[in-house]
Amino acid sequence: MELLYSFINVDVLLPYNLKSLFNNEFFYYKVDLPLSWFIERDFIRDYVKSGCVVALSLTEGIDIANVIALDSLGTLILNLTKDTYEELGLDGKSTKFGPDKQRFVVQIDLKEKSLIPGKKGYERIKWCFNNTLTKKFTFLISFVKSGTKKSSEIDFPSLFNAEKILGKFDFNNTFDNILIPYLNMIKNISNEFQWRLDAVEIYDWIGLASIQAQRIKSHDQVDPFISVYKPPEPYSNGNGSFIKYTGFIPSLTIKELFDSVSNFLREDASNNIPWAIINVWGFKDSPISWNKHEHGYFMNGENNYSFIVYNDGTYILYQALGTYDTYS
Repeated sequence: MELLYSFINVDVLLPYNLKSLFNNEFFYYKVDLPLSWFIERDFIRDYVKSGCVVALSLTEGIDIANVIALDSLGTLILNLTKDTYEELGLDGKSTKFGPDKQRFVVQIDLKEKSLIPGKKGYERIKWCFNNTLTKKFTFLISFVKSGTKKSSEIDFPSLFNAEKILGKFDFNNTFDNILIPYLNMIKNISNEFQWRLDAVEIYDWIGLASIQAQRIKSHDQVDPFISVYKPPEPYSNGNGSFIKYTGFIPSLTIKELFDSVSNFLREDASNNIPWAIINVWGFKDSPISWNKHEHGYFMNGENNYSFIVYNDGTYILYQALGTYDTYS
């Protein structure tokens, strides 16, 4: 399963109230870092090669400012304005998006065996970070140590002003008396055209459920002039429970959540819970989306996805991406 490298929001929707299943606590840091810190041997050894560390700079936006990211595979990605790129002095390539494509991307593989002090390539990068692109960027950064699958501490020098931030959880969202469609109807494809229509209708319903819209309440009576929406048929009356995670969430944590939900549905059949829905919202100004594909903003910058996870171990994946994304 390919995933985006970090996320801002994750929602889990279940047709029952199961708060006890979700205890995936996580934390991350907000910290001012120079780029030279990312190529320090201690950082690469203790974090990049010892687990999953991800980072994203907080800037005015990927269309107008420099954006820096570290993905979970250890690639440092610099999405730069033309002026910054020309001053930096490292090789890169022009972006596929942006005004007149006047932006450039530089990628540095921190796990590359030749990236060691004394080697020409390393020394060139170090010189550029110490002499041309020397400013500090404010980053969100998270580390999950191999084997633990949980957030782990990062040791920052005091001058970097690191702030540890706990991820936010909301377990108190219940949505009663709602019309729930029969989600199993899109598990198999007999007629592809009809299947696509049904899948889109269910995705619309998932979107309305995620914002707890009144349109899917069983007793909703709205003026047809305002809305003529009806849930996909067949449907039944039921209750829902939402669990919401908010923060800088690495993909490894999402994978752990997915596995927890999937295993619970398969192993605890006595609860007779047919499915769960996991909605994930990515950062709109991220320089990459799925599997390092270049991402831009343009008018919206979506890089979101949703799983319908069934109790037989199967799932359906929806992906929503903006126009400025090479994956789409």
